[in-house]
Amino acid sequence: MLQQAQHLQGWLALALALSLAALAVMALMWLRLHRSQRRQLAPVTELPHQDRIQRAILDSMGDGVLVIDPQGKVLFVNPAAERIVGIGFTPGDASGKSQDHGLYLPDQTTPYPTAELPLARAIRGEPCDDVEVFMANPAWPEGRWLSVTARPLSDETGFVSGGVAVISDITARKRAEAEVRRLNVDLEQRVQLRTTELEHNRNALQAIIENVPAAVYVKDLDGRYLRHNARLALVLGRGGESLVGLRDSDLIDAENAARVLAEDRQVAAQGQGLRAEHDMPGPDGEVRTFRTHVFPLQDSDGSTYAVGGISLDITDLKQAQHAAEAATRAKSEFLANMSHEIRTPMNAILGMSYLALQSGLTAHQYNYIQKVHASAESLLGVINDILDFSKIEAGKLDIEAIPFNLGEVMDQLSNLVGLRAQEKGLELLFVEPAQLPTALVGDPSRLTQVLLNLCNNAVKFTEQGEVTVAIEVLERDNASAQLSFEVRDTGIGIHAEQQHSMFQPFSQADASTSRCHGGTGLGLTISRHLVNLMGGEIAVDSAPGQGSRFSFSLRYGLQADAATQPPALQHTALRGTRVLVVDDNASAREVLAGMAGSLGLTADTARDGLDALRLVALADAGNAPYRLLLLDWQMPGMDGLACASLLSQRHRWRHPAPSVLMVTAFSRDEVVRRMAEQHLSVGALLTKPVTPATLFDACGAALGFAHFQPMRLARREAALVSHRARLGGARVLLVEDNAINRELAVDMLSGAGIVVSMARDGREALDMLDRQRFDAVLMDCQMPVMDGYTATRLLRQQARHQTLPVIAMTANAMVGDREKVFAAGMNDHIAKPINVEEMFTTLARWLRPAAGDAPESAAVGPPQARALVSATVRADAHASLPGIDVHAGLANMEGDETLYRHLLRMFRDQEADFQARFNAARAGGDAAGATRMAHDLKAVAGTLAAHELQHAAAALEDACLHDAEAVEIDKLARNAARQLDPVIAGLQSLGTGRAH
Repeated sequence: MLQQAQHLQGWLALALALSLAALAVMALMWLRLHRSQRRQLAPVTELPHQDRIQRAILDSMGDGVLVIDPQGKVLFVNPAAERIVGIGFTPGDASGKSQDHGLYLPDQTTPYPTAELPLARAIRGEPCDDVEVFMANPAWPEGRWLSVTARPLSDETGFVSGGVAVISDITARKRAEAEVRRLNVDLEQRVQLRTTELEHNRNALQAIIENVPAAVYVKDLDGRYLRHNARLALVLGRGGESLVGLRDSDLIDAENAARVLAEDRQVAAQGQGLRAEHDMPGPDGEVRTFRTHVFPLQDSDGSTYAVGGISLDITDLKQAQHAAEAATRAKSEFLANMSHEIRTPMNAILGMSYLALQSGLTAHQYNYIQKVHASAESLLGVINDILDFSKIEAGKLDIEAIPFNLGEVMDQLSNLVGLRAQEKGLELLFVEPAQLPTALVGDPSRLTQVLLNLCNNAVKFTEQGEVTVAIEVLERDNASAQLSFEVRDTGIGIHAEQQHSMFQPFSQADASTSRCHGGTGLGLTISRHLVNLMGGEIAVDSAPGQGSRFSFSLRYGLQADAATQPPALQHTALRGTRVLVVDDNASAREVLAGMAGSLGLTADTARDGLDALRLVALADAGNAPYRLLLLDWQMPGMDGLACASLLSQRHRWRHPAPSVLMVTAFSRDEVVRRMAEQHLSVGALLTKPVTPATLFDACGAALGFAHFQPMRLARREAALVSHRARLGGARVLLVEDNAINRELAVDMLSGAGIVVSMARDGREALDMLDRQRFDAVLMDCQMPVMDGYTATRLLRQQARHQTLPVIAMTANAMVGDREKVFAAGMNDHIAKPINVEEMFTTLARWLRPAAGDAPESAAVGPPQARALVSATVRADAHASLPGIDVHAGLANMEGDETLYRHLLRMFRDQEADFQARFNAARAGGDAAGATRMAHDLKAVAGTLAAHELQHAAAALEDACLHDAEAVEIDKLARNAARQLDPVIAGLQSLGTGRAH
């Protein structure tokens, strides 16, 4: 039982254990089942959460996402897709049709086939990547570019349940690509264009190098040719060959090759170009001259890697240059000879007219001869400018800076232009401020030349009215003054197109062949050149029919010496004095009235004699009489003399009649004669054009004021008298080979009490200086035997002649002549023709007569008076002189028959044996002496008016100068002798006379 109990107990225990084990297994299974259930239920619980995360991701994407079912209906679309496409989508809407959304192929015009759209292909199970689609719809009318990537939606079995597409907006990228393409195209075009341009330039450069008339080459630093043109090969005798790789030592002689190599190395080392000129034999042995420019070729860092060269054959140019220089020398020599030829008769004109002025002429004669003398001086100035051709060509036309008086310039201008103006019935007016500075430093002759040319042109082109010269002070300080000069007229005027060319040489406003005004057309060109050299510029203002106005301004220095300054044109007695200006010319009235006002006078004007008498009567009746009357002589109706005659009837006036200042042009002698016939007297005679100074002097003379300064002419004459007085008794040696020039100089110098001795050449002068003492030497420069330069150099070698004044007197005034004078040791220079005032001023500067010296003869004094007679009357006495134009000869002597007779006798005595002397000189090899004989014969024959003889002698001289064949010279010498013989025979009838 116990066993059963124990056995039962055992079964129970076993059953309990099995039960527990079963429960455990069940619990474990339940737990697993529960966990499995939880795992199965977890995705269902997490799905909404996962969906939210996925949507958030899709909504935040920049690219669009679109999901459709197999039927093409939209299952899902994110906001980016709607924004990119520009159209809202509703789930269930159809999608994928190109026409629905404006989808086009990349050509932007062809609608995209629906079946080929990326989503349509995805539904068919075809994935596609980066498909480009162009879209243009109402939302994006300008269009957009899309990139679409599509994939099919399929399960693990491969069943396709729809499609998904990712859409990117690539518009910006496509536009950038288009811009890049455009830029690339543009760049390619520019590159192509530049390439073409470079090609053209290269071709052009190559064409230039090949066709330039010079050898062009490039060498390396070892001297090997890298490149060259065909001409270099031709020059070196290798025409058509390539010289690349060769050196100069392979091509030319060793000496020239070494020189070229040295030049190349110098250029390479210094990095600077080199210009050289050298001779080199050509292939044919002929020596040619080359001008070469060698230059370095450098890279960007400045290092020389090669040398280039351009070599030009200038042999022909050199020959042409030598020929041109020879022609220029010949032309200069011709001009020098012409200058000498012209100056010789000019010397006679100026000298004889000066002597005539000293010979006690009548007032009428003195007036004429004085104007002849002034005109000759002006002509000499023009000749100097024209014949100094070498100065103009060399650009060395010098401008002087010497003290001068502006008033004297205006006086000379008045004398030279006034007569021509009067002949045409024109008024010549000067407008000057009362306090115009006149003691200036500058070039008076150039100023005179410019003003004279402008005034002559104004008179030439003006038929009625006036010519006015106006001077104005623009600026003034203690040292200088800027003066404005203006010449205006009432003439024909100048067209605007003519104004552009009128300053060109040989150009004139009236250029027609039938023009009536004459002239060479050089005047304005020379004037502009002179004004430019003096620091100014000529301007012109003109219009047809309205006259012309030429103006320029120049700065002049003021003379420092107070004694040279003009007296102030002021006088207390003139201030407020009433004056009546009477002139029929309105401009003349205005100028004279303004001038009177500037002197302090109170001026009224009247247009003619009757108007003047009326105003004088009114002033007399009103107790405000006129004290002065500026009365023009020539007026229509009642002239100045008739008006003055009525004014002289004192019984008509309550107050004294005004003092008359008779104003006339160049009929002074006629006015004086007519006043004498009518027994009229006036306070003063004023010659037009009137200046403030002459008006001031005339007013003082008419009113009887004391202490007035002498007029300019009187001051000049006083200075000349002072110089002459200081020279009295001085001993001067005159060295001159020309007999006529000797006679003129002796007469002028003897008239000042100077004791004159003469020598005919430099050797004779040195001999006389060894024997006698002189205070000065007047030395001609060109003489036979020994010229003045050589003689001066030799006498300067002697100690006792170191300080002896030697003054050149020569007709040569070409470039360098003055410098040669000083280089030879001379002290000063007097140009021929002789200006008497300048001659005595120069002599007074150097001559100091020794104490106790006196003239050798008390009879030495002014030359004997010579009456100026009619050339026609005197010519009758010599009508039988063959070969001589006596009328012209007497005219050359200013009608001085005594001088003419004397010079004819001198010519007869000196030239009778011309042919023998000429042939002897040639036989002895003295070609220069023979040429000089022909020259002297020509010059004197011209002065004496033996015209045919002059022409024959000129032809002979020209042949000698140009080394003609001996046969030709002999023929011309015989012809000159044939012309000379009857002249000498005819002059035998003149008998004998004095000779120096």
